[in-house]
Amino acid sequence: MKTALIILGHGSRAPEATETLAAVTEMVRTKTDYERVAYASLQISKPGLESVVGELVDAGMGKIMVLPFLIATGQHVKEDIPNELAALREKYPGVEMDLGKPLGADSRLAEILIERSAEMERSN
Repeated sequence: MKTALIILGHGSRAPEATETLAAVTEMVRTKTDYERVAYASLQISKPGLESVVGELVDAGMGKIMVLPFLIATGQHVKEDIPNELAALREKYPGVEMDLGKPLGADSRLAEILIERSAEMERSN
């Protein structure tokens, strides 16, 4: 079964947010073997989740995994994304769609914050 991965960001009016999401998606694409790796935004920015899922289904993906590019399990992860995926499962009943966990309290994020604080100290 062809499998795709969607990295789902929150969405923003700031173009830099979409550029960052696209850059992270490209990093994931180069380090994985999924048939397709794409990004989508939950709100505000384009492309939206529904349009990306539609493109992946049209490309023959039988399984679509959605990873929230969010820190915590808030309203979007608990309700908004599951509700949108439920509607998409009805629209595409032959396609398996799964939702992964948000980034959460991961030590790798702490390492990035430590690196950023060290950069700040060096620049002062």
